[in-house]
Amino acid sequence: MTGTTILYFLKFFAEESHADQFMAGKLYLNTLAYFKQVENECSDGRMDSTEATALWWQPDNLVIKLTGPGISEIEITQKDLAGPVSMGYVHHDYLHLLCLYAFYTTGFEWVDGEIDCSPEDAEELQRQVKIDERCFKFGKFAVIIPAAPFLNQLCEALKSQGYKAKLKLVKYYDEEVFHGQIPVADIPFMKQKRFRYQREFRICVDRGTQQEAPITIDIGDISHICAKREATQLPGLFVLKPTLAPPVSA
Repeated sequence: MTGTTILYFLKFFAEESHADQFMAGKLYLNTLAYFKQVENECSDGRMDSTEATALWWQPDNLVIKLTGPGISEIEITQKDLAGPVSMGYVHHDYLHLLCLYAFYTTGFEWVDGEIDCSPEDAEELQRQVKIDERCFKFGKFAVIIPAAPFLNQLCEALKSQGYKAKLKLVKYYDEEVFHGQIPVADIPFMKQKRFRYQREFRICVDRGTQQEAPITIDIGDISHICAKREATQLPGLFVLKPTLAPPVSA
């Protein structure tokens, strides 16, 4: 068994013109604070009020003591809390993010676009490559991006333009069990397990400022490596095609 292999990225768009802009290499990055808006019944899954959580404490394992000038000490315990307590850093609100769906497998080895998979593992592999239908709420149009050439072009552009960035898969924690502190470097790349279906890969740009406005980074045309499709077509495009092994000679 091997590690994680990212084969493709998907980027969803509500407007086709925005998909075309992306393929022209103009990447639009909102701040992390934008995604921290409170979710509601109409949310499509992009908003997450718990984004960039640095500390997540379960109420049954927590005692908070507050003191201040002229007041006696106040103790807050489980009976005073309706749920977990969280804290974060203002700094992370001003990071700029590009969020992509990552089409990846874990525990399988790919060679020249093919994978050696036993019948016993085929069901698990199929589960890993299936796109959750909830992702189609992100937009009618989807751009399919081969991971390796895209990341190469992106990293070269970020370096040449002086951007400080980190790129990696998002990890998901169980908000009902986890209790503790998230390492500072991992904070922008940690989300709660209810978002696991998004299989997110993030490009996180730190400009070292408190700029609230989104930015556009031009990495050069990528239309020659991408394909644009309607989102509803995606399930039929990412289908495993088994290859029968040749018969063994007697």
